[in-house]
Amino acid sequence: MPDTVTPSGSRAHQANALKTLLDAARCACRTLRFGIRQVKSRPNSMNMPIRQSERQHIIRLPDGERFQLRYVRPDDKARLEEMFSHASPEDIRFRLLGAVRGFAAHMAERFAHLDPERDAAIVATSLPDAGPEEIYGIVHIGQDTPQSDTAEYDVMVRSDFKAHGLGYRLMTEILQCARRRGLRAVTGYISPDNGKMLIMAEELGFVARRGEGNVVEVRLDFAEFDKRLEEGLASGQPTATELARAPER
Repeated sequence: MPDTVTPSGSRAHQANALKTLLDAARCACRTLRFGIRQVKSRPNSMNMPIRQSERQHIIRLPDGERFQLRYVRPDDKARLEEMFSHASPEDIRFRLLGAVRGFAAHMAERFAHLDPERDAAIVATSLPDAGPEEIYGIVHIGQDTPQSDTAEYDVMVRSDFKAHGLGYRLMTEILQCARRRGLRAVTGYISPDNGKMLIMAEELGFVARRGEGNVVEVRLDFAEFDKRLEEGLASGQPTATELARAPER
């Protein structure tokens, strides 16, 4: 099918070609909507522990860089400490909304011993055949209690490996994880001068409001997000961000 209708064609031919394109677009939207409805958040999966072997896979970023994504393990402690040791003072401030002594050791200890009933964390590592494994980024969601339907997220990419899109990809992975765990919403707290993180949260569909203590609280409610997605598909104009954040099919 040609990409455009040539000016020399008749009006009838142009109209038929346009109708064909619109029909194809509507068909694609119906197919995608059907797929989306099959994978809503599953309340019965609440409290489901994360298995270490689940969803280990290789990803390729837009610039061609490849990483392995997998769930964090207790034996990652030394690798996590090495990753956090690369954190700049600004990243530490953004991450903790303040400073802490022994940041690298503190964070490594925390993430190496998560409660699988309340927490899930995904790391981006070097490829299995690339020598000693290194961790380049981590994203985490944590619930106050195993019965909570909302989790708080935090994400961090090694300070010397930013601007590759890894943080965005880690966020899309953990949001899918939140859906599989049956969560209703994911929240986060961002420093008001952390512009890049605020932009990423907005692109992912989070809604921001001023929180306590001069921080910005962001929230992604999956039901509201799905409604916006459905409305976008119904109009034939879903955004690229919405399609990227659609539930898995």
